[in-house]
Amino acid sequence: MVRGHAAPAVCLAAALLVPACGLFHRHREPAAPRPVDLNTASRGAIEKLPGITPSMARRIVEGRPYEDPHDLVERRILTEGEFR
Repeated sequence: MVRGHAAPAVCLAAALLVPACGLFHRHREPAAPRPVDLNTASRGAIEKLPGITPSMARRIVEGRPYEDPHDLVERRILTEGEFR
């Protein structure tokens, strides 16, 4: 009689174990972007920043050096909206 109960017990254990395996494989959030030094970064690295177009990156590189990131707005390299 013990054998007759083994198969359902194994199925039950598997049914409980399989969903639990998902707990070990968690979705990882992408790493936060690292800060970019606008005074030393390549034009290509600046272009990879969210919302920065190739022409914006060119203007940023040409306007170096910067003491503060908001210098981009003060020098009219980017608009306030583009800066945000």
